[in-house]
Amino acid sequence: MTGSARASGLVGAVERIAYANPESGYTVLRLRVAGERETLTVVGYFPALSPGVTLRLTGFWITHPTHGAQFKATSHEICQPATLAGIEKYLGSGLIKGVGPVTARRIVAHFKEATLDIIETDIQRLSEVPGIGEKRVNMIAQAWEAQRAVKEVMLFLQSHGVSTHYAAKIYKQYGARAIQTVIENPYQLARDIYGIGFKTADGIAANLGIAPDAETRLRAACAYVLQEAADQGHCFLPETKLLAQLQALLGLDDEHRLRATAAVLATEGELVARAVAAPDAPPETHYHLPYLFYAEQHLARLLRGLISRPPTDLEAMAVRWLESYMTREQLALSPEQCQAVCAAATQRVLVITGGPGCGKTTTLRAIVKLFQALGLRVELATPTGRAAQRLSEVAGVEARTLHRLLAYDPSRGRFTHDSDYPLDTDAVIVDEASMLDAPLAAALLRALPAQGRLLLVGDVDQLPSVGPGRVLGDVIASGVIPVCHLTQVFRQAEGSAIIQNAHRIRAGRFPNLIRPDGKTTTDCYFVDAETPEDIHQRLENIVARSLPKRFGYDPIRDIQVLTPMNRGEIGAVELNRRLQAVLNPPRPGEPEVERLGRIFRVGDKVVQRVNNYPREVFNGDIGRLVGLQLEDQTLTVDYDGRWVTYDWADANELAHGFALSVHKSQGSEYPAVVIVLHPQAFPVLSRNLVYTALTRAKRTAVLLGTTRAIGLALRRIEAAQRHTWLTSALREGVM
Repeated sequence: MTGSARASGLVGAVERIAYANPESGYTVLRLRVAGERETLTVVGYFPALSPGVTLRLTGFWITHPTHGAQFKATSHEICQPATLAGIEKYLGSGLIKGVGPVTARRIVAHFKEATLDIIETDIQRLSEVPGIGEKRVNMIAQAWEAQRAVKEVMLFLQSHGVSTHYAAKIYKQYGARAIQTVIENPYQLARDIYGIGFKTADGIAANLGIAPDAETRLRAACAYVLQEAADQGHCFLPETKLLAQLQALLGLDDEHRLRATAAVLATEGELVARAVAAPDAPPETHYHLPYLFYAEQHLARLLRGLISRPPTDLEAMAVRWLESYMTREQLALSPEQCQAVCAAATQRVLVITGGPGCGKTTTLRAIVKLFQALGLRVELATPTGRAAQRLSEVAGVEARTLHRLLAYDPSRGRFTHDSDYPLDTDAVIVDEASMLDAPLAAALLRALPAQGRLLLVGDVDQLPSVGPGRVLGDVIASGVIPVCHLTQVFRQAEGSAIIQNAHRIRAGRFPNLIRPDGKTTTDCYFVDAETPEDIHQRLENIVARSLPKRFGYDPIRDIQVLTPMNRGEIGAVELNRRLQAVLNPPRPGEPEVERLGRIFRVGDKVVQRVNNYPREVFNGDIGRLVGLQLEDQTLTVDYDGRWVTYDWADANELAHGFALSVHKSQGSEYPAVVIVLHPQAFPVLSRNLVYTALTRAKRTAVLLGTTRAIGLALRRIEAAQRHTWLTSALREGVM
């Protein structure tokens, strides 16, 4: 990149935001300048900007080797729009809730150049505008006042080096006390605002003069490190790891002080410290966040309670019923399946596990029929909505997500069903149990009635839950809970290359790779792509053209791209950007909105990034963007027929879903799956990651990448072992 160092100035109106990095504020925008036929490209660091706003810029011109002439802004001043067109664009950009393009046009047509002055000084006069009633005026007035308050928060954040994209979220959380709250305890942001972590809050604290060794900083860091560990699936950290991560995070070497802070937090109940004695090692302290400690403790206690109260022996009755059932249904269950069905009748808690094609669904369906024949009331549940929908179809009985089964109450911030108000059922069957994290599993066990039964069905070789814990694997490893393993692959499944390769990968053997040649028909292909650039080109062709043409798939509805990572050249973020450009490009006259560096358009495939209990949408739920309301500042997403509306301030809960991380895909099945595998993903490549990805495909799978990446994955069973306590707690009988 070359350029001129000679400083110059530029004044113009923002036409559109081409790119914005929410973390750094780096922005690429198109500027409409008087006297210029074409818009000019400006790059620089800016707060959140709206189209139509006028900028007075200082900087210099540079020449980008690819994009040509650009004005690099070194400083800027935000001015009120100078022209009627600018004012109209400014007001209609979604800046003010209640004012969209049509309303903005009416207001500007009525008040002309005085528009912004009237809104600022006598906003009730908007009732003079045809079509704007008193109710709309009051809405606009409230939104203008909130926008003014958000601007104050923006300026405050900007002065402390924080992305202004979070201003609306902070104001929504704290209201008029937003700035005061941040000043009093900036670390509160990391606890309350999704998207703001410890490092961002720590930067504000440093600017506010909080000392590097201040106790408030050390305490916040302890909670942050343990929550980060929980986000990676851990239920605790050994003291040595906790201290090492604190030292790296804080830049402090005072191990004694850090150990003392953790101990004090444990004394106060902010953490739980558990002393662990190993046979050939000195005792060690494990630090838990309280909610995770009690989740695993309750799980162990309640599961052991179930096995201590076996039901009335129904084995003989189950055997007779099963013979009659197989005759009636003209069905031949394997000995393993028959054993599992009979065990379900004689055990209060049971695990059934097995790989694809081994008959888990057929076995589950038989158990449902058996329980009904025994007069037992049965509830079917899964951790995700997609899995619940699929389970309902195959079991013939309505299945719900566990969150809906337990009836989350947003007003109380907890599930309605618990030990005081248990579920009104005799048995709960949970499918896709590998996705159960410790807190959700504990909530389910607490809500199970005293004489209830629990059946967990899942594939233990899939990736563990997104949330903390490794419930299914730990329960099986304990040897305390009865387990039925289904290992026989049935004949109808043996003809599937997807299932054959899944079992080969599960066993650590290289899959049979069939490259598309236009002649060979299979359900599992391999496409070579040595570089990220190769992957980008071939992926776009596979998704947009090859699979739709060959098999009739809808590229958005039927095809799911899976990748091991979120970041990087082959990460979900970059792949989504490219796939959106191909599958849902911008259309003239159609609205779009930029939120935290993502451009959303109607028709986009989106994924929920976090659990949102009040909206009843959860991490990994996939939907289609069906509404983008500029006036109301809302996005509407269709989740399999259920429409959910988001305020713009909450849009950072959404990401594009054309490409997903493999973790995000758990519990779902798709007609066609394209799996990106490249050595760049080495830190997270593992055997069970590829196995999980491959088993998401119902009819067609395409492995896209290199054989080296597949080999790297096969050598590692899990990318990282999780710190969990459940296995030993079950064995030790913790109460």
